[in-house]
Amino acid sequence: MTSAELKTIRESLGLSLQWVADQAHVQLRTAQYWESGRNQVPADVAQMLTALDEQLWGVVAETLKQVQTLAEQSGALPEQIALIRYRNDADLWAFRPDFKPMPVGTHAALLSRVRRKLWEIGVPSVIEYMEPEIYKKWLAERQDNESLRAQWALEQS
Repeated sequence: MTSAELKTIRESLGLSLQWVADQAHVQLRTAQYWESGRNQVPADVAQMLTALDEQLWGVVAETLKQVQTLAEQSGALPEQIALIRYRNDADLWAFRPDFKPMPVGTHAALLSRVRRKLWEIGVPSVIEYMEPEIYKKWLAERQDNESLRAQWALEQS
């Protein structure tokens, strides 16, 4: 992986260079050297970022598959899909523990990819911020799940 590829993939994933350094267990300065081209990007770092990029594209593909399945069952594509954006890492990890230790910026990058692919198949989407206190009041006695979060987000738009 070239230094330019490292920076491009890192930015497309919504990752800070500090996050990459932390995951690689190196000082920020070392990661800066990789990105500047002063030092070669280690194979394990390249593999980590490539795997994460592929993982996000896998989530996009799975989301589109779910939309297509719903369309087949109902006979039509959804009129609109609501996507939820989290304001900070703590909220993201509280509602999506499967995302930890990814930062909220990576989740935003995922939303951007999903939104683009939905648009390509003719399904409009809206992105709403998760407002935990408002959502919890709306949820009342029900058990939180992704379907209820999506329903809540649609009602917010």
